[in-house]
Amino acid sequence: MLKRLGISLATAGFALGLAAIANAGPIDVLIGDKDNYGGIPGCSDTGTCVWPGPGASGSGYDGRSAAEAAALNGAQITDVYSALFPGFGPNGTQAADVILAFTGTLTSATLTVAMGDFQCSTFGATLATINGTATSFCFNDGFQVTTIRSFVLTAAELAAANLAHQVVLHIDHNNNSDFIAFDWFELTGNAVIPEPSTLALLGVALVGLGMLRRKSA
Repeated sequence: MLKRLGISLATAGFALGLAAIANAGPIDVLIGDKDNYGGIPGCSDTGTCVWPGPGASGSGYDGRSAAEAAALNGAQITDVYSALFPGFGPNGTQAADVILAFTGTLTSATLTVAMGDFQCSTFGATLATINGTATSFCFNDGFQVTTIRSFVLTAAELAAANLAHQVVLHIDHNNNSDFIAFDWFELTGNAVIPEPSTLALLGVALVGLGMLRRKSA
């Protein structure tokens, strides 16, 4: 029995070793679409954008698709102006979560955001966190100015994201009067993803080990 148990342990160890053999490769998760803020003529993600809304400074603009307007993952705050300012845009809240779900374990990641019209020093700071860690979101780009920014996730942010299996950018527009806009959010990086066949072999080995342990008892 001990011999059989030893063989079973060796089999389980072999399967565990195989579990470490996994696919490592790039990931790319996009929230929103890269359509220049809903297809505004002459608008660019890195340049300028004249917001065509009926309100002050072009506020009240809504260029979302039906799917974006109904989304709960952050797409609902893209292609509008202002993104998080009730009364000056279509969204009724001043805070939102951009949720970028992924498979596997992130080893590195960058969150890239296409944003416009940030005027922090004039109208106040928009606050942000990435998986609970505060991230500076105070920018002075200027009226109708658009740009793309990238945020490299820290070790703490990666660890929190791997526990949740998603990167969450929380944006809080409370306590400021800045009209802001977003075109898209994108998570890129590298992740380790176990192969399904490896996981199946590991499961079979562990079940067999459990049965032998019960027999030996």
